[in-house]
Amino acid sequence: MAVINTPMKKRAMIAIAHRGASAWAPENTVAAFDAALEVNCRAIELDVRLTADGVPVVIHDETLDRTTNGSGRVASTPWLDVRRLDAGSWKHPRFAGTRVPMLEEALQAICPVARPVIELKVAVDPPMLIDLLQRYGAMSDAIILSFDSAILQSIRRQSPDVTIFQLVKDWSPQAVRDCRQAGYTGVVMRFDQWALDRAVMAKDVLAHAWAYNVNDPGAAAACGAMGIDGVITDYPDLVRVQPGT
Repeated sequence: MAVINTPMKKRAMIAIAHRGASAWAPENTVAAFDAALEVNCRAIELDVRLTADGVPVVIHDETLDRTTNGSGRVASTPWLDVRRLDAGSWKHPRFAGTRVPMLEEALQAICPVARPVIELKVAVDPPMLIDLLQRYGAMSDAIILSFDSAILQSIRRQSPDVTIFQLVKDWSPQAVRDCRQAGYTGVVMRFDQWALDRAVMAKDVLAHAWAYNVNDPGAAAACGAMGIDGVITDYPDLVRVQPGT
């Protein structure tokens, strides 16, 4: 095995709360965002979909079945019907009555204490998204993610200033170069897709390289050793915040 001695840019690694503190509270809810803020988490990831009437809501799955007491596709359900659902009891009875939040409510909960890291599961209206970010003073802090580059490019055309990271399913050097060409700031991959040489290459091309599915101290330590500067984790206290970072 080749030993790579390429110097790495030193950057403090941060924890990004995956759907909020989803190990402790129902994912993608204000309760999960509050739990992340309670341990001084500086960045909170959330997922956005649209209801049948075009309201941006914070939910991961295409359907309501797993994380609410409802059923059916989010995209086929009007907002008021989504609002009536219980999005907390599946996690623990103490969260009974927790609701699926609108994106605006999520931003109210997160900003300006932490950075909102918004994964777009579907295409949203770019002016609407930019307006929300501006309304909550999050234009300089927000990070927009998606696996779909077409979605990201629509946001980039609306605003050259918003920070965009590309989610990548499988490693390839070309994917990283494409991120740079598209004007994105970072690349995000599953933890098991990263290796030292890949991290070196990514950090030579882009400002940031993040990993997701990082839920134990060993994985976090491995990310730090590779030079990964952000880990998306269900446990936002996994990475201790260093003074002055």
